[in-house]
Amino acid sequence: MSDDIYHLAYVSDALLVDPSESEQQELLEWQLKRILDAAHSNNSAAGVTGALLFSGQHFAQVLEGPQAAINERYRLISQDSRHNNVTPLLYEPAGERQFADWSMALCGAEEVENLPENFQVKPSPGSLEAGNLGRSIVASLAAAIGKRQNA
Repeated sequence: MSDDIYHLAYVSDALLVDPSESEQQELLEWQLKRILDAAHSNNSAAGVTGALLFSGQHFAQVLEGPQAAINERYRLISQDSRHNNVTPLLYEPAGERQFADWSMALCGAEEVENLPENFQVKPSPGSLEAGNLGRSIVASLAAAIGKRQNA
């Protein structure tokens, strides 16, 4: 059914300025703001919600919404020059949204407890390891957002 809510989780290498170089910090913040602004606009229009984790060198993202909208968002992300080695981890019916109040929330690695140790390792798409990592990222980001909302 096209109205079912799907989860898509992926990881990618971030092709942004190096956050460890302090003189680049302002440019990095501008790059992240542009990503979030576009996500808020595009995701809201498409009925997509989710969260983006930026670890400094990598992205992990969870998108949730109608299957066709998720497919289109992922297609665009895969072609985005700010991502490299985009690796899908999880793509399945969600049952319910974990990020219903967020067209796109941004989390830093320091906000996420129980961040999977193998976050930077990219397992084979469709493998059990990929699915488990994807579910772990969904749970970790949902917990971080929940903690933020309850603070």
